[in-house]
Amino acid sequence: MRHKLIRLSGAFLRYLGRTVTRIVITTLVVSTCLAFILRLLGLPVPSPYQLLHDFEGLSKLAKILS
Repeated sequence: MRHKLIRLSGAFLRYLGRTVTRIVITTLVVSTCLAFILRLLGLPVPSPYQLLHDFEGLSKLAKILS
């Protein structure tokens, strides 16, 4: 019984890991393609540094408001 529970939990964790990996890779590919297309169209696309700076500002704002 114990061995079966370990196998089931291992299978679930492998499935969860595969799913998370697929989501991360898909998100990176889609966002890269979208940024490339927007740049080709001449629209302003923020750099990764600007995005990180904006997220830092949001976290500071959240700390102030909480």
